Amino acid sequence: MRVSQAQAPQTERIDPRSSALIVVDMQNGFCHPDGTVAQAGPVDAHRAVIAPVARLAQACHEAGIPVFWSLQEHFEGDVSIDRSRLDNPQARLPQPPCLRGTWDAELVDELRDLAHGDVHIVKHRASAFYGTGLEVELRMRGVRTVVVTGVSTSYCVDATIRDAYARDLGVIVVEDACASPWPDLHAATMKNAAIFHGTVTNTAHVLGMIAAGKGPQ
Repeated sequence: MRVSQAQAPQTERIDPRSSALIVVDMQNGFCHPDGTVAQAGPVDAHRAVIAPVARLAQACHEAGIPVFWSLQEHFEGDVSIDRSRLDNPQARLPQPPCLRGTWDAELVDELRDLAHGDVHIVKHRASAFYGTGLEVELRMRGVRTVVVTGVSTSYCVDATIRDAYARDLGVIVVEDACASPWPDLHAATMKNAAIFHGTVTNTAHVLGMIAAGKGPQ
């Protein structure tokens, strides 16, 4: 079992030579009040993590740490997913969020310019690893530790955390840079990640580790 936030050494560094930031699905469809998911309920929790995600991405850019942005895309009329088997407000929407080629699928305005020049990973399922080139992109850069942020905590973020751990990557989850419409599921996912998958900490701590990593190696 890896260390939890309470046990994590405060002198830890994030080595820019072997680390990367993964930002999961910070798109209009999930995070904008005019996006598709907002039709099923408030997205205030998702919007609240835009600022910490931006701070982390900027710090990674300055430290030379690669940043990967996953972008969920659905196809209109996709017959591979039977949404009728799901019973939640989002499944009852007339169409899934983030249809390919729509405004819904774009990164939110606050992050779009910041993501310019970074690696964008298009995915069609929950995990940023499933059916994508993310693992190869990380391996080619010598990445051994990933810092994970984004939405939603208990679904796409959770799936990405699990798949990162299954690929023997060190995992750091930034609790206040992840969000879910369901606070109890967010808390449960953080607890599970801290017990089984890696270190759960906060933005301020990670920014400190990034700054420390820019010092003598």
